[in-house]
Amino acid sequence: MNASHQEQVQQQRIFADKCRRLHSHLSNTKALLQEIGEYNRTKWPVHYPLARIARANQGAQSSTGLRRTNSMLNSDSTLVDAMAPVPLRRTLTADDFSDSEVNGDELRAGVDPDSVGRLLDPSDLSVLKLDLRLSYHSDSDVMGSLEESSISRLFDERLLQCEMHIDKLIARVTDKSSKILVTGDLNAGKSTLVNALIRKDILPFDQQPCTMLFCEIVDASLNGGVEEVHAIPDIAAYNRNDSLTFAKITMSDLEDIVMENSDHYQQLKIYTNDCHSDKQSLLHNGVVDVALIDSPGLNRDSLKTTQLFARQEEIDVVVFVVNAENHFTLSGQDFLLNAGKEKAHIFIVVNRFDAIRRKDRCERMILDQIRELSPLTYEERGELVHFVSAHEQLADQQNGTSEATSFANMERCLRSFTLEQRFKSKLAPAQRYAMNVLFDIQYLAAENVATATKRIQEINAALREGMPKYETLLQERTETSRRAEAVLDGGCLEVRRHTTAHLTNTTHHLQDVAEKVSYPGLLSLWSYAESVLLTVVRHLEHEVSECDRFACFTIHQARQELSRLEAARRVLEEATSPRNAPKSNGSFASITAVSDDDSALLKPTATPPPAGMWNSDLSASFTASQIASVGSISNELDTIQLELSDFIDLDFSHNWGALTSISASASLTLFASKSMVGNMLTLLKLSSTMGPNTARRLVVAGAALVGLGSVFYILSDMDGTVRRKLSSRVSLMLDNEGFVEFHAERLTTETSRAIRPFVWHLQHTFQRMVEAEEHRRADHLRRRHVAQDSQIYFDELRAKAQELAGAVRAVSIDANMC
Repeated sequence: MNASHQEQVQQQRIFADKCRRLHSHLSNTKALLQEIGEYNRTKWPVHYPLARIARANQGAQSSTGLRRTNSMLNSDSTLVDAMAPVPLRRTLTADDFSDSEVNGDELRAGVDPDSVGRLLDPSDLSVLKLDLRLSYHSDSDVMGSLEESSISRLFDERLLQCEMHIDKLIARVTDKSSKILVTGDLNAGKSTLVNALIRKDILPFDQQPCTMLFCEIVDASLNGGVEEVHAIPDIAAYNRNDSLTFAKITMSDLEDIVMENSDHYQQLKIYTNDCHSDKQSLLHNGVVDVALIDSPGLNRDSLKTTQLFARQEEIDVVVFVVNAENHFTLSGQDFLLNAGKEKAHIFIVVNRFDAIRRKDRCERMILDQIRELSPLTYEERGELVHFVSAHEQLADQQNGTSEATSFANMERCLRSFTLEQRFKSKLAPAQRYAMNVLFDIQYLAAENVATATKRIQEINAALREGMPKYETLLQERTETSRRAEAVLDGGCLEVRRHTTAHLTNTTHHLQDVAEKVSYPGLLSLWSYAESVLLTVVRHLEHEVSECDRFACFTIHQARQELSRLEAARRVLEEATSPRNAPKSNGSFASITAVSDDDSALLKPTATPPPAGMWNSDLSASFTASQIASVGSISNELDTIQLELSDFIDLDFSHNWGALTSISASASLTLFASKSMVGNMLTLLKLSSTMGPNTARRLVVAGAALVGLGSVFYILSDMDGTVRRKLSSRVSLMLDNEGFVEFHAERLTTETSRAIRPFVWHLQHTFQRMVEAEEHRRADHLRRRHVAQDSQIYFDELRAKAQELAGAVRAVSIDANMC
């Protein structure tokens, strides 16, 4: 007895240690999921293999309707070395390994030989698999249409669901009691089976479905030995010591509450005494506290079914009751597949087996279904699958007759599974779920490492491919900018040079222009002077207009050259830009359109010209009216008026040559004539005989004659005087005003203002091309950095998950001792 007690104490100690270790590993698994979720939300959307999963789903839909659960347990109940590297493969259970070294063939058992060395088939994702179908039809698959961000959000929600389920598993592992959920289809005999197990007619039963809420039956020792029924409106707030959290009901009212539940209680908790010994009783067993939970039928309504699916996550042992007459319905199959994500072993009771005539055929058909739904349950069918008649057993108990062998065997196996094999019934489901999660993490980590590696390779290839284009773009930008500036500088220099030379020559030859005005005579001298002045001014205006036209022509030539540079830029943009990249709008506005209202277009601007600046009308030319208006050509000319000095010219230097020639000719004539010589000699002789007064009168008369000759000369040369004086005065005025420099600077500025926007636009467009390429390269580098970080992260994540999976797997060592 002592040895037996010590052995039981040792087993309890080992089990407690396994609970503690599994609790730690579950917490670490949850932390790993939280870490993945944070990384998925903030740094790298976890890549999910949609295409392959879609193909796997289509293949699964075309196969048999019964689907096999992923499992990590087999019948060996042993495990491999925890530190041995585990290849990515289908999800496993803890007992899928032996504590001795296994060869590769054993590790790959059940895996397609062609898949060895490759990533896990996506259809084998068990816990982290996303169900992206809208319905059961394959053409409703929306996987391919979902964006990466949408998949990332769905995956994040799935991670949160897994974290919540792990919290439930931690609560189950730390809970020292065991909960047995008795469930199944409607009218399968669940309540009758519970009554037969506790050997009391407590729960109501009928030929029709009668259980409307969950009924939990526990030993009365947990309530101070008092038998009571507590109707609980809120399970989370329930406290048996707080009467406000429940309502006591009598046994006579129990049937109405169970069948109708008009007060909408969430659960009934029934405290009852069991008169049987610890070795026979399931509730009062002397080892752990056990609760039997009777549930509504699966296919009663969608709400009850959903509640049942959620409730099984809090349960240690599932006893699934099958009506022998109906076998497994679709709802039953879905429940077993959902429960199979963590529970590799399901305790199955086939009730009402006594009503079946061909029992061997019924047993064979049900076992075939179990083999597809839960392979490990089928492998241990002798302990986990039982064919009984609960109603017949309950009647035998009430009549005091001996119990049926099949029911007694079922009861013994359930007690053994719940109490003696606590690791398999209580801890193995949590271990299995953690292992499935960790294997899914390893698979997704490997998938993301491969995705990150591929993305890095693609980015490196894009960077290598884009480098020559980028260097060409930089060179073309520099060269085009230099040529555009050369066009601008050359045009401005040409306009300045031409304007300076042309206007300088014009101001120096104004007298030649004045000579074209006909002289009407002395009486119209004033009108003549006005005509000369007006002609000179108009000539100056004409010459300035000629300079304007030359500037327009120069602008047009420069624009044509810049248009050729723009065309070359567009060709380069087509060659260097990605296909889906937006092209720059490089058209010039109709700045050169021939219009009288376009003079305001050539204004200084610090920004590039607007869209439409480059147009196809390269034949358009500028006119003088398109140069910015300067009003009159000179401020001094606007105020010039005729003066008296314009008609008098006392400076004979301009006719000195003519006078000298006339004097020389007169002298030669005088001295060449013999009579003239004689007359002069005679005159000298007479002057000597004259008196002083006579000589004085002669001198005065000669002077008068000279004066009259001079006046006659001045009057006869008055038109020349006006031309000379006015042209000289205008030339001097323009020189003092800086007329030539002003117009040279004005036209140079206007030329620069007309050409500069095209140059700026060309440079700005090139700069945008360079910036766009630099942004693409910077984005490539950023994405490569993120991919490199993700590659490292997921590689480390895979190692962490593999190490943690080994630790979780190691918990199953000596499981048979529990």
